Amino acid sequence: MSWYREQTGQGPALLLLHGWGMESRVFAGWRPFLEKHFTCISYDLPGHGRSPCTADGMQWADVLEQLTDMLDREVEAPILLGWSLGGLLALGLGLTQPASLKGLVLMASSPSFRQRPDWTAGIPAATLEDFGQRLHSDPQGTRKRFLALQVLGDPQGRRALEGMSNWPSPDPVCLADGLTLLYEVDLRDRLDSLSMPVQLIHGAQDRIVPPEASFYLQQHLPGSHLHVLEKAGHAPFLSQPQACRDALLEVWA
Repeated sequence: MSWYREQTGQGPALLLLHGWGMESRVFAGWRPFLEKHFTCISYDLPGHGRSPCTADGMQWADVLEQLTDMLDREVEAPILLGWSLGGLLALGLGLTQPASLKGLVLMASSPSFRQRPDWTAGIPAATLEDFGQRLHSDPQGTRKRFLALQVLGDPQGRRALEGMSNWPSPDPVCLADGLTLLYEVDLRDRLDSLSMPVQLIHGAQDRIVPPEASFYLQQHLPGSHLHVLEKAGHAPFLSQPQACRDALLEVWA
């Protein structure tokens, strides 16, 4: 199955993967900052935006396999930028298919989104469980509440996000599966096998993924580069688009 794909710009290939409950057009306001420097390619995740959700939904191994198949069709190995859930998928792909990628950019992401007995830099398990229960009765309302958390403490990001919460809700099966991935996947014990350039970009005001998650990644990924944007929240490319672009150029120009 092919996912919806959009391409603009010129230069090295930069593939953008969006977060949970969103779609690739979340990057529309940021792309003009990038298109003079990168060929921007974006996909809608299964069941999100213009990509259909199959009967199997959005399972971890299947999504990585589908993404690998699509990357094999690209002209060149891209820099893969994943935001939030997209970052978790990007990290998973980097660990399993390093030859398909030039490098990774993990934005507001984490190797484990859920808190665990030995991991506090995540979302409390009870919060994710509550979102999962609410999805059954009110998927669009649950999605809106999650989006509001993304820009809490980030006025610029909140203004940029206005209107996006009214976009059509993703397919409920794939939406629930994406939440399950955030709850279940933990890649911490595999980080030392990652052998490619990695850039980490995180907002200091992130209320969903604490910046400590990126500090951990920096410590466990030798040679990685970390940029912390002091006035940004969970969606730094919305509130600080030029600063995010400049951070990319420091590593990938």
